Amino acid sequence: MKLEQVNKTFGSHQVLKNISLDFPRGKVTVLVGPSGSGKSTILRSLNILEKPETGTYDFDDLQIDFSKEISKNDLFYIRQKTGMVFQSYNLFPHFTVLENIIEGPIQVLKKKRPFAIKQAKELLIKVGLSDKANAYPEQLSGGQAQRVAIARSLAMNPEYILLDEPTSALDPELELEVLKVLLQIAKEQQSMVIVTHNLAFAKRVADKIIFVEEGNIIYDGSVENFFDPDTRNARISQFISSMTFEN
Repeated sequence: MKLEQVNKTFGSHQVLKNISLDFPRGKVTVLVGPSGSGKSTILRSLNILEKPETGTYDFDDLQIDFSKEISKNDLFYIRQKTGMVFQSYNLFPHFTVLENIIEGPIQVLKKKRPFAIKQAKELLIKVGLSDKANAYPEQLSGGQAQRVAIARSLAMNPEYILLDEPTSALDPELELEVLKVLLQIAKEQQSMVIVTHNLAFAKRVADKIIFVEEGNIIYDGSVENFFDPDTRNARISQFISSMTFEN
């Protein structure tokens, strides 16, 4: 999965400035940077919830030119291959937890209902919610709801899971519940792209870190070099210091 020379504007404000990035398969890429830097716009471009004005997007053997209209088939292909997990869970309130998870596989992937239910129950075990299959979203804590959203994404068998600040709305204890699940999924070599402000989590889960500021890519490389005070630049040191107790 790769972006080349991508530009995106909102009104007169250029949010992405000729960026080029690749997202390795089977790895976890973490996007960090100050608020408003363009991280979420990059993530949403990968799922084509946002459409940049120019640049190209390579996914497997498919290449999309953002300057041209995207066909429905290409859009469906990208959406099928990339599962999106939002800050706000986006669960169907009138569906039970189980129904939320099986809806996509049955309606989009055309899976048989018994298969979808079996898979959903296995995923609920994976995310530690096997006892919540018949609960409704309003009966869940924020951490539980986000774990259901992750299970729902996994049920679609995406090549990449895209997570936009998945724990930003949670208190620390509930955040930890979700982060433990994501660490376990990462160990299974599920390709993920995660936007987060939690640098301790980023340090543990990431195979690669991208630092974004004002629509520019300031850093794109290894976790070790990003956090190494002897190799990182002054701006990254300043950012890490502002987010942690580290000098």
